[in-house]
Amino acid sequence: MRNAPTLLLASLLLLVNVPGNAFCPKNGFVCFITSKSAGSLTHQDITQRGIEELDKRYFAVPKLTASMQKALDQIIEADAKVDEDQTSSAKHFDGENAAGAQLRLATLKQNVLDALRSDPINATGARDNLGGALHTIQDFYSHSNWVEQGNSGAHPGVGRPGALPFAGPATPTCAGFTDTGLFCANSSNLTGSLLTSGYYGGEDRVKPGAFKCSHGGPLDKSSPSSDPLGYFREGINKDTLYCDISPHSGYHNTAASAAIAATQQFVEDIKAEITFAQLKALLGAGPTLAFAIDTTGSMGGIIAGVRASATSIVDARLGTDEEPLQYVLAPFNDPFTGPTIATNDAGLFKGAIGGLGASGGGDCPELAMTGMYNGLSLADPGGDLFMYTDASAKDAGLAGAVISLAKSKDIKIYPVLFGSCSPLTPGFLQAAAETGGQVFFLFGGEAGTVTQLADLVARNNVVQVLSLVDTYASAKSYKVPVDSSMSRLTVSVSGTVQGVQPVVTLTRPDGVVVTAANATRYLSLSSGVIISVDSPPRGAWTLAISGSTDTTYVNVNGVADLAFNSFKLARFGAQPPHQGLLTIDGEPGPGQSLYAVAALTGIASAPQFQLRRKNFDLLAPLALEQDQTDGGKFFGALTVPNEAFVAYATGTDSSGFPYQRLVSVMVQPQTVSVTPPSRQDLRPGVSTTLLYQVRNDGPAGSFGISATDDQHYITAVSPTVLTLSTGESASVAVTLMPPAGARIGGSDSITVSAQSTSVATVHNSASLTVFVTGAAQVPGRPDFTAAIVGQETVAPGVIGIDVRLTNIGVGTARDMTLSSLSLRTLAGTGTVTLNTALSPALPMITPNVDVGSFFTVRLTFNVPSTVRRFSVIENGGVTDLNGLIYAYSQAQSVIPK
Repeated sequence: MRNAPTLLLASLLLLVNVPGNAFCPKNGFVCFITSKSAGSLTHQDITQRGIEELDKRYFAVPKLTASMQKALDQIIEADAKVDEDQTSSAKHFDGENAAGAQLRLATLKQNVLDALRSDPINATGARDNLGGALHTIQDFYSHSNWVEQGNSGAHPGVGRPGALPFAGPATPTCAGFTDTGLFCANSSNLTGSLLTSGYYGGEDRVKPGAFKCSHGGPLDKSSPSSDPLGYFREGINKDTLYCDISPHSGYHNTAASAAIAATQQFVEDIKAEITFAQLKALLGAGPTLAFAIDTTGSMGGIIAGVRASATSIVDARLGTDEEPLQYVLAPFNDPFTGPTIATNDAGLFKGAIGGLGASGGGDCPELAMTGMYNGLSLADPGGDLFMYTDASAKDAGLAGAVISLAKSKDIKIYPVLFGSCSPLTPGFLQAAAETGGQVFFLFGGEAGTVTQLADLVARNNVVQVLSLVDTYASAKSYKVPVDSSMSRLTVSVSGTVQGVQPVVTLTRPDGVVVTAANATRYLSLSSGVIISVDSPPRGAWTLAISGSTDTTYVNVNGVADLAFNSFKLARFGAQPPHQGLLTIDGEPGPGQSLYAVAALTGIASAPQFQLRRKNFDLLAPLALEQDQTDGGKFFGALTVPNEAFVAYATGTDSSGFPYQRLVSVMVQPQTVSVTPPSRQDLRPGVSTTLLYQVRNDGPAGSFGISATDDQHYITAVSPTVLTLSTGESASVAVTLMPPAGARIGGSDSITVSAQSTSVATVHNSASLTVFVTGAAQVPGRPDFTAAIVGQETVAPGVIGIDVRLTNIGVGTARDMTLSSLSLRTLAGTGTVTLNTALSPALPMITPNVDVGSFFTVRLTFNVPSTVRRFSVIENGGVTDLNGLIYAYSQAQSVIPK
């Protein structure tokens, strides 16, 4: 009887094509079938558990601080993105490619060390490389026969120098299979005592014969068994507890435990080669204190006030748990900015801020946006950036890039403005509102006072309870729940009219009004009030605001263990069978079907989630489901509203007190989107081109394309203007050239923006941080395979396909040239032609493609309705490091949808 498997397979394939019917919070095809993880541990679980235990041990903390969790989230995201490539066996320890995997791990480990030893420390680059390495290490335990050999801990050689005792290509490792039942894949029978790993169909290692093991599962075509339907596949993977996906599912828990131990072993190896300060940077053990300061002549007194206050904060925290992990200082003037510094050395930071002088600035506008961008580029994720100026922004057009970079790093921006010698820059207000920060309009003598806010918000366990932008011509009041985990409550209210102070009343649960006499800190500013109370009584506080007719910013923060760590919108991505949720880049489109992924710590029961406007009006409740293997993770389908929103979480703590938390980064839906490529490492003195995709889902129009980066490596952007009809997409090439002396281990933050030329509010951006590697390029012949990884109808008669080109050779491609395309109608009638307006100009050259690396290009075709199937053949040449050119030709078949 095979009807049941046939129906199950059909259902599986339907789910693959229509992922909206199921939800998966993590990587793993199993989530398609069960809609939950069903107890299987994934890369996310393994990485979280392994590193969380190390964090607690290294830094003597009972729980992860917010900055530690954000660092860990970066590592987990980089781990997950490895599954976007299902062609490189070395990335997954597949196909007995132990040599390739070990080389990859050695390279990534060196990249981690280079990033941590760079000046300033490149924590983002270190975490990205660590996450990529951990994926490969963890796959060893799921894809090899290590645990089947009776082992339960970490292999002593994986990720360390030396070869692994893997079977050679002619050595039998599997002999037949055992049919495990009607609804389960066939389980391969291992033979011999050597290590082996399964071959996966479609990867760069082809299975030599039936005497070798397969990965297994319904999508692995490396070795169809006797099942005529092709559903049952023998194999040895232990990815899940679900036997239809993982033939050796019985070993899953043992493999996962070994992978956790191996995760820790690799981090311990790195720890042995770095300083404690570098370890803290890698794992996010401390907050960030970041300032961008205008240094023109009129700012002299303001700089002095900021200097005194910032120095006081630094001195007070030295040697405490709140000592900053990172200090960032980004001076700006006109026409110069910098030098920007990021350091963990308090003395160096105090010397830098003490050395700031005020000079120049004959005209009014200053390079404030560039200054903020420079500071954001070096700042660790999850912090705050305070910007001080008394002028408008000469580079106001960079506001979108600044906001995009800040959002991608979850950094709140606090513009502190001391008047303006020309009309106020709207981008300052927008940056504060969208990032969850706050604008202050003050007099120069208040610079030192307002800087005390940095001491209150730049803390290890700061949480946000309320974040509003509204007007208060008449009084409005809000309930502020203080739960049992909160040790400090801070209320900050600021108006946007200099000298007009909002009326603020904060009342305790017992009815007592908070005043300067009974507050821990009460800062009265000319246009705002900052109130802080230590050990606030539990219960419902009341915040009342009035007397402010213009835009007013309200932030209520606390120091608490119960935290709403993150709220992300994600798409279903990666390659079968390891699809999962990947965080989207930039802003989503209104009406788009996505997934919401939330993470909280310190909760006693599942919270309720709401989407709210920035003025706190309820937009919609959000139903999210709790993860079975991690009670702090929640997920669910989300249709993006057609207006801006922030996410709140409410509930009761373990003592029964209500709590309220939010992630204050505003989601601003946009009808244009910008999608960055997969991260590609840069090399000093070598040109690299990154291909971005811009898509228009709004009315037809033109978009100006711009790109900026903090290291100024960009040499070309093409095109700079795109005209797109509704639903059309096109590629944008950004070329970078680091100088020959570029710092190994450093990074470059790139932001590409698309701005409507006719509607100012229609814009979007995507930020990407690339790594400058010192890894040697590999001599030998490069070779490329091509695969279609995406297809869509962008307009009637116009089809776009995303072609991923992967270097599966043995050497680095110095240049990969796509010279021409050959098109042929295979079924139906009519002629398919390349849409040259929406496709990159040919020949297209992509330099510096390492072994195992890939890039994706969008090709768009004009397809008559009478064509039912056509082929695309990519023709070109590949140049190795010695200048030898090899021709290639790759073909795919396309069925118009």
